[in-house]
Amino acid sequence: MLAGKRCLVTGSSQGIGLAVAAAFARHGASVALTSERPLDACPDVATVLAAHPDRTLYFPADVTVDGSAELLVGQAWGALGGIDVLVNNVGTFREPPFLQLDRDHFDGTFRLNVWSAVAVTQAVVRRAVAVNRGGRILFTTSLNGTRSEPGHTLYDASKGAINALTRQLAVELAPLGFTTAAVAPGLVETPLTDFGLKSNPTEREQVIQQIPIRKIASVGDVAGWFAFLASDAASYATGIVIPVDGGLDAQQMSVRPVTAAERK
Repeated sequence: MLAGKRCLVTGSSQGIGLAVAAAFARHGASVALTSERPLDACPDVATVLAAHPDRTLYFPADVTVDGSAELLVGQAWGALGGIDVLVNNVGTFREPPFLQLDRDHFDGTFRLNVWSAVAVTQAVVRRAVAVNRGGRILFTTSLNGTRSEPGHTLYDASKGAINALTRQLAVELAPLGFTTAAVAPGLVETPLTDFGLKSNPTEREQVIQQIPIRKIASVGDVAGWFAFLASDAASYATGIVIPVDGGLDAQQMSVRPVTAAERK
């Protein structure tokens, strides 16, 4: 499905980003993986590289550092011979409660979750325009971009910004030959989202009961959508945000008892 595509996936040392990079490689794409960690600290990346040695590379880069996005894109562009698909996946949700937030928390979250996507996208688009090429820009957003939960003030706001960026760049970059799309997962099993759920079966079941299809997503449930959106089959869709959430966005409220009166 992606044969001949050259792809860069940020935040791809674990979780959704790693699954997306692996899915791209399985579908025939050449893929540059990246995170702030050195390769020897990323055993799961090494597994993907070993499985697809002719089509995968890894570049350590901290995209929150000024100039690092341009350097990263230059390395990936040179190694791959260009970039057709960019996946802006890097991000975090770690933050204190609202009343404890300060400017450093805000700057840290928005620099990683939003500015890095802007900077890496700029670097890709500038290089592509210079050689008269277009491409596809994909984003990892979240159901939290349109729905909210306690303790996620900055994360939710940053994902709302990513949703807006997906729409705006669809318009801004269309004349340059670029299209955009975003995937908005609900709860996904990743190293960042365990919350003790693997070790506490009771709390895990309580969470599962809030999801209409009664299942926490795997990274594979999400990665397949990125592969489709990166393919030519999805080339006419742009500026879209697709919830992949097991029905959470369709649900009015969390699970509640159905009364006898309602059953009549």
